[in-house]
Amino acid sequence: MRIEEIQRTLERLKASCTDIEGVVLVSQEGFIVASILPPNLEEERVSALSAAFLGLAERCTEELGKVHPRQLYIQTDQGYIVTMGVGPDANVTVLTNRFAKPGLVLLDMKKAAEEIRALL
Repeated sequence: MRIEEIQRTLERLKASCTDIEGVVLVSQEGFIVASILPPNLEEERVSALSAAFLGLAERCTEELGKVHPRQLYIQTDQGYIVTMGVGPDANVTVLTNRFAKPGLVLLDMKKAAEEIRALL
């Protein structure tokens, strides 16, 4: 795994949209691989919640016969939380403000996910 290149990919993703507040790449087990987060968010907490979010979604999709979720999306009053798989062992989560355009964020995330997948 090339952590420096992954970190640069996350930096490019964050820079692609001024409404992105944070980006984290998390292993399936909830361990942080790389991140760019604002000071008010703890890396470990975000990574654990991201993995738990994905784990719950996997359980729900299996129960409903839809197998593996590819992306998860939550809209809140303050913004969006979007999680996308980048392979069988990792996922990337983006936190945005409320002004973000979800379609553009997803487009940028897909590009970053392809780059990260090649580095894992």
